[in-house]
Amino acid sequence: MKAIGIVCSPRKHGNSDVLVKEILKFTGSENFEVFYPNEMNIRGCQACYSCKKQGKCAVKDDMQEIYEGIEQSDVIVFGTPIYMAGTAAQFKLVLDRLFAFLGPAPKFESRIPKGKKAALVISQGYENVKEYETHINQMKEALLSLGFDGVEVLQAPGLNELGEAVRHDDLMQEARKIGQALGQA
Repeated sequence: MKAIGIVCSPRKHGNSDVLVKEILKFTGSENFEVFYPNEMNIRGCQACYSCKKQGKCAVKDDMQEIYEGIEQSDVIVFGTPIYMAGTAAQFKLVLDRLFAFLGPAPKFESRIPKGKKAALVISQGYENVKEYETHINQMKEALLSLGFDGVEVLQAPGLNELGEAVRHDDLMQEARKIGQALGQA
């Protein structure tokens, strides 16, 4: 089994990062890779539709590494904090570029190989777990539309300090549980 993480927070070792890595540790993957889009050279989608005509994205940047990671992995764990009532810009950037995995209209069939499982970690400073429910459901549905075989969600409210998730046993336990579920064939 191969697993990767895509941590879309600009804060390395932050709460999204901590929880994504905890999930990955419990998938059963011998070793896993974590991508940090904030440290990568990734441009926005150019809406050129080359991916619909040629089957791959025409923009040659570091996103190619993420495409390859997704294609080669069984489990993909995305992480993003909530900023200004929505996802971090880095998550939206990656999500937009994942459009390359969808075939042409009107069907937009996924080119992601079948059987891949995904998880979505959402950390947020605000305590109210329901506050961003609409955005989280939208992110989950977007990932499902890409062809993942289910998307587990870990919502982590009330986290503001760098990496404080490690002190929340309930969140760490939930991350482990998700990792184990994703690691089962």
